[in-house]
Amino acid sequence: MITWGISANSHDASLAVFKDGELKSAALAKDYSKVPNDPHLNWSMVSVARQEYGEPDSIQWYELPKLKTLRQWYAGQGWLWEENNIRKYLQQWNIIAPIKYTQHHLSHAAYAYYTQPHDDCAVICLDSIGEFETLTIWHGKKNKLKKIHSQGYPHSLGLFYSAMTQRLGLVAQRDEYLVGQWGAKGDKHKYFHTILQELVETNGMGVDPFIKMRENMHRGVSWWRPELTSQEDLNDIAAATQAVFEYCVVNIAVWTKIKTGSKHLALAGGGALNRNAVDLLRDKWDTVHVPQNPGDPGSCVGAVLAKTQQRIILKGQWH
Repeated sequence: MITWGISANSHDASLAVFKDGELKSAALAKDYSKVPNDPHLNWSMVSVARQEYGEPDSIQWYELPKLKTLRQWYAGQGWLWEENNIRKYLQQWNIIAPIKYTQHHLSHAAYAYYTQPHDDCAVICLDSIGEFETLTIWHGKKNKLKKIHSQGYPHSLGLFYSAMTQRLGLVAQRDEYLVGQWGAKGDKHKYFHTILQELVETNGMGVDPFIKMRENMHRGVSWWRPELTSQEDLNDIAAATQAVFEYCVVNIAVWTKIKTGSKHLALAGGGALNRNAVDLLRDKWDTVHVPQNPGDPGSCVGAVLAKTQQRIILKGQWH
C-alpha cells in the first residue's frame, strides 16, 4: 500500500511517500525547482517518487480545502473554490488516486507528536493560519491527540510576526530571519510595551493562552508608527517584535505545562522555526522536540500520521 502525503498549493510544497505505513521519503519542491518557497509540486519530484515506489494507492492532503475556502472568503480574499479544487490541482501531474483530507493543525500536531518517543507529551502548533485556526494546543497520551485549546483567525501570532516583518520593509514568508538579525542590534525594551498596548493583548503569564490582536494583522500594519524610519528605529522595532513574540510563546507554554502536567513538549507550525523563542522553553520541560521542517512542509508527513497514529523516527527520509 503506497500513500503519498502532500502539502502544496500555498507555500513550501512537499511530498512524503509511505509504504505499508513506513515513511520512505519526504521531499521539498524547492529542492527540485530551485524556486525559493516553491508552493507547487513539480514533475521532477513526482517522477522520482513514482520511479522509486510506484503509483500511489491513496493521497492524504494536509488541510481541508472547503473550510479553507470559507476562511479566505471571510478574510476578503474572494471565493477561491476553483483554486482549492485539489483533485483538479493534482491532475496536472496525472495524480488520480483517491484523496483524503486532514485538518491543517491536526497535520501539524501529528507530525510533532508521532515523531518523538514520549507517550505523554504536550503539543503546541503555532502558525499564521490553518483553515481558521492559528494556534492549537494538544495533549498526547495513550498514542492519541486531544485538542485542549484552539485560537482562530484573525488573532494570529504568526500573522503578527509576518505583519511586523512587512512593517520593517521586508518580505513576509521569506525575510523573517532578518527580523532576528536586525533585532540583535536594537533595544527590545524601547517599543515592547508600545506594541502590547497598541497591537497585541495578553491576559497575563500562564493565565490564558489566548493572544488577541488589536488590529487585523492579515491586512498588515505598514501604517504603524510611520515616523520611525531610520535603521536604528527599525532595529528597535525588530527587537521589540521578537521580544513580544517570545513573551507570548512563553505564556502559551506556561499555560500548557500547567494544563497538561506533561514533562515533554513538541512544537510544530511556522512558529517552531523561531529558535530564540523555542530555546526559552527548554529549561521548562524535560525535552522539547522540534521535528525537521516543522512548518507546512512537515505536514505532508503529519497528514498521514494523523490517520495511521503510528510513531516513526525521522532519520534521513527528508532529501
